[in-house]
Amino acid sequence: MRLIQTPVKRSKLFEATLQKLGGKDATMFPTLREALTFCAVLGYKERRRVPLDPGSGSEDIAGAQYQTNEAVDILFALALADAKTSDVLRPDRERDCVQIYEEYANGGLELVQSWIDRYSDLDVEDAVWRGLATIGVKPPLSSKPPAEVVAPTF
Repeated sequence: MRLIQTPVKRSKLFEATLQKLGGKDATMFPTLREALTFCAVLGYKERRRVPLDPGSGSEDIAGAQYQTNEAVDILFALALADAKTSDVLRPDRERDCVQIYEEYANGGLELVQSWIDRYSDLDVEDAVWRGLATIGVKPPLSSKPPAEVVAPTF
């Protein structure tokens, strides 16, 4: 796992949407980083790479937040998949990788906001699941935890 130093930006335009998805009062993701990563993968899946609008302002998530978890791996995987060359993974191109991630996250947030708007009669989680269904993503088969495995005794 590679560490990053570059802060990850998110558009203030979709800050309310991100807060609904992740963080202390959200039910879908425990952190903003995880919600933003979900949106980045969603943006990539739907080929929605939307540059951050400088006029809307941005907030930073410190690069350190991406150093001890799978989000940094996803960040680099998205950059590699988008650039289609391993040159993007060179240390001097870290900012390019972060920008690709930011733009796909912004595109994913834009899509999630459209689902929240379209399904305004539902709570956020239901609106996201309904939106995901429209793009061919199926919900988990069961919401209850798997049965406990009992070890045999001999």
